[in-house]
Amino acid sequence: MSRFILRYRGEGSKPEEDVSRIRSVQSIRVLDESSPRMLLVEGPGTRLKALMESMPEWVLAPERMIPLPDPRPKPRKRS
Repeated sequence: MSRFILRYRGEGSKPEEDVSRIRSVQSIRVLDESSPRMLLVEGPGTRLKALMESMPEWVLAPERMIPLPDPRPKPRKRS
């Protein structure tokens, strides 16, 4: 299962009817809906893409992990 971010592009907050519709798809699980305009979901990409085609105000993007840099200082090499 892949994780995706769904972002609502319409005016105001995400509509509850849309969130309910997304939740109703059997193989899709909503992991986080704390943002007023985004959802983090897990499920098959093909099903999500098909669902998003019928909901034009939503944008689908795969979740990406960006590693944080190591904050510890490194010793300098002498020339």
